[in-house]
Amino acid sequence: METKTLLLLFFVLFNISGSILILIRTGDYDADLFTKILGWLLYIPSLFSLFYYYNWLGLCLFVLANLSAFIGKVYFEKKKEINFGNKN
Repeated sequence: METKTLLLLFFVLFNISGSILILIRTGDYDADLFTKILGWLLYIPSLFSLFYYYNWLGLCLFVLANLSAFIGKVYFEKKKEINFGNKN
C-alpha cells in the first residue's frame, strides 16, 4: 500500500472517530467534556490534512465520513430508544 493512501485511510478514520466523539452524549458532564475535547483534537488536524493534501478527494471523503458518523449516531439512538422503550 502506498504511503499517501495509508495516510488518507488514517485521516479518514481519525475524522470519523473525532466526529463520533463530538456527537455522543452520555449525560455525565465530565465525561462529555473529555470526549468532546478528545474528539476535537482528532477532528481538526484530520480536517486540515484532508483538505490540504487530498483536495477534492479529501473533501468528498470528509463529507462521507461525517455523514456516516451522523447516520451511525442516529441509528444507535433509535436502537437505544426502542430497547429501553420495550422494558418500561
